[in-house]
Amino acid sequence: MLILEGKYVVQPNKKLAIYAEGKTLPAGTLESDIEALQKNCQGQGRCDVQVNTQHGIMRGTLIEKKPYKFSGWHFEGHLAFPPKA
Repeated sequence: MLILEGKYVVQPNKKLAIYAEGKTLPAGTLESDIEALQKNCQGQGRCDVQVNTQHGIMRGTLIEKKPYKFSGWHFEGHLAFPPKA
């Protein structure tokens, strides 16, 4: 599981998208997280992650999305809270 260090904002449906292309990174996104995603996930097309969100720590699987005509390269997926111990 890849642990990302940035602070990300998930949508109400618990969807997270991390965009790696553009002139500036979105707020809370770290360059080191982008590099880790590229290194660990691009070959497989998906990656299990743990991220810090506005609701606390969440886990899920991010899937690589190739650039299309109007969107850049990014990872997206749905997150959930980890089970309580």
